[in-house]
Order: sequence, then structure tokens, then C-alpha cells
Amino acid sequence: MSTVISLMSLMSPAGVGEAAFTKALRAGPPGPPDAPGGPVAGFEAATPADAAASSTQLVNRPSAIAVAAVADVLERAGLDDWDPARRSVVLGSGGAGIDESITMTRDSLTRARPDKINPALVPACVMNYAPALAAMRFDLRGPNVTVTAGRVTGLAALGYARRLLARGRADAVVCGAFEDVGERRAAIAEAAGIKGPAAAGCGVFLVESAERARAAGRTVLAEILALDTGAFAEPADAEPVLAQTVDRALRRAGVNAADIELFVPAGEEPAPHAGIPRVVRPAEVFGDAFGAAAALQVAAAVTEGSPGGLALVTAADPDGQTGACLLRTP
Repeated sequence: MSTVISLMSLMSPAGVGEAAFTKALRAGPPGPPDAPGGPVAGFEAATPADAAASSTQLVNRPSAIAVAAVADVLERAGLDDWDPARRSVVLGSGGAGIDESITMTRDSLTRARPDKINPALVPACVMNYAPALAAMRFDLRGPNVTVTAGRVTGLAALGYARRLLARGRADAVVCGAFEDVGERRAAIAEAAGIKGPAAAGCGVFLVESAERARAAGRTVLAEILALDTGAFAEPADAEPVLAQTVDRALRRAGVNAADIELFVPAGEEPAPHAGIPRVVRPAEVFGDAFGAAAALQVAAAVTEGSPGGLALVTAADPDGQTGACLLRTP
């Protein structure tokens, strides 16, 4: 079965939508005094600080970003011919819920009683909050999955979606990754020695078989030829393990490194072949989107891929995950 991406919804510091993303990506890294990073421009959502202590109806900003992107994809896809039990969602984030978890812990320690906390914060502390919201709001009754793998999260979500389709557990999958920015995330990154401007972002994709996409009249944006992941224990092993991950993906796709026309790395990792014509680094334009980084890389490969060209997306996280994805753009 040929698995394809047929729709996508994007958010980045450049704004909401594919047009803003593509325009910023093609303009290249911002020059002084501007700098990459920051929140999603033009997106507004309630935050925990806006809610009353007794409120139990709260959608935090990271989840609001994810749900809005899912809504955009589903609105354009249409649901009339889609059995609710065959509607699946796979979402991931590197740090969603950090603010709520810290706030709830602080309140339980500083208020008159440990149980005097805002109950609205509790659901948002759980990593599957956003996909649960999406499933309830859009009647997605198929497999509901949450993944997290640091900067590899977007590829982990895409890989899980492919497996659901291959095993016949869903007809189509809404999948992707999201991340927000804030003082607490920045403080945690600084304490971990992570450098670079923090950025918010979100990339949500509709993944389905090529046959289903064409039958529904949707344009195939990219075919997922292969996707592989790896793991390492020591930081010094990251580069060789990533190289092995890329080699496995190439073998599974039945292509050579010399066939790659577009390379989209997470950071400064070297290309697997010196003769790759184009290299696009979204992090230089948008900043460090952490859990959403790989999803934005996939989006960059889709928007910048040449007709019939082969694109390679790679990602590695300091906590020990690697990922490689090969896409063919029509």
C-alpha cells in the first residue's frame, strides 16, 4: 500500500497557515534586528492564568494550537464518507503540559491545603490531553494515540500513523506534532544546556492510502517511502546512530543516497551524500520548535520538494532518539 500525505495544516512564528510558512521558509533566516523563534503569530487562545480557580472548562494554548490545526485538516477533508470508528488521531509534543504541571505543583505546596488547586489544570497535565480533545470534538472514534520523542516526535507520529494504516486499524489518520513557547520551557531548556531561540509550531497531516486520497479528490502532497527510527545512550553516538537510521530508511525505500534531491535536517547534522542539490534548515528560519520541529521539517520537504524528487528528513534528540523519513513529492 502506498501511504501518502494528502492535506496539512501548519502554524509557526511566521503565522497560521501554509502560505505564511512557505513565504517565511523561502525568505530564509531573518536578519538583524529580527531573530527566529517566538509564539505562533496571529494565534490567540486562553491560558491557565485566564481561568477562574473554580473553572473546569479550560483548553490550554498548546492544545488549542493542536486542535485548531486538526479542525483545519478535517474541515478541508470532509467527514461524510468516513466511518467514525475508522477515524484515527495521532498527536505528539515534547513539552505540552509543562506550565500546568508546574502551576499545580506550586499551588499544592503554597496554598492553604494541598488539594486547593484549580481542577481545570489537571487534564492539561496529561500528555494525551490534545488528542483527547480532538477526538471528542470531531468524533474520532478510532485509535487515539499520543507520542513523544523530543525533536523526533513529528516523525514518531508519522510512523505510528503508517502502522495503523498498514495493519488495517484505520482508513485515514490525522497525525502531527505541536509545541508552544513560554518562560518555563525556556528555563528548562537553558538548564539543560540547549541553545537557540525557542519557537512555537504545529504541523498536522492527513495520512492515508494513495488510492483513498485520489478517490476522494484530494491531491497527493507526498508519498512516504520509508521511515525509520533509532536510539543511542551516549551523546557521542548520536551522529553514527543517525547515519545508521538513514541507511535503513534508504534500504527500505530501495533508493540510494545519491538519489536524494532535498535534505531537511533538524540542525547541523551532515548530509548523507555530498552531492545533494538542496539543503533546507527550517530551524534557522523559525527557531527551535522542539517537539514540533520534525513536523515542520516534513512540511518543509513537502513545500520545497521538486516534482518527482526524493526528500530526506532527519532528526535527533539529545535524550537518545533518531529518525529519518524519505518522501517522494509528485
